[in-house]
Amino acid sequence: MTKTLLHIGAIIFFVIAAGHLACLLALEQMFAFYNVTPIYDMLYAVESWLPYAVTIGLVGCFTVAGLYGLSAAGDIHLPLTKLAIITIETLFALRWIAGIVMLFVRGFSWLEIGNLTIITVILICYAKIK
Repeated sequence: MTKTLLHIGAIIFFVIAAGHLACLLALEQMFAFYNVTPIYDMLYAVESWLPYAVTIGLVGCFTVAGLYGLSAAGDIHLPLTKLAIITIETLFALRWIAGIVMLFVRGFSWLEIGNLTIITVILICYAKIK
């Protein structure tokens, strides 16, 4: 069961990475959709390519998180797998807490509920490594 959960978590990370990659085609509109236009504006004001670089960085991070899920499942071998999984779990637990706070600050949002649901599934999938 643990191996299956790790595979599910890895697949979710790869889908998230692909989604971020697809966002590069309409990055300004995607920042607006997620209601983070001020962040886009700030990054764009520094350098016009910076929002794209940040998005590509996120693609890399989500891909690495998926690869570490496969490593924890025993499909591939990466160094420091247990530490990486604990780090991923910690970062996503903090993101989950931030999402709950944002529900109270910004009000109820189906988008945030969807994000929190995905984060919860990832936390469950990556929680049971030995």
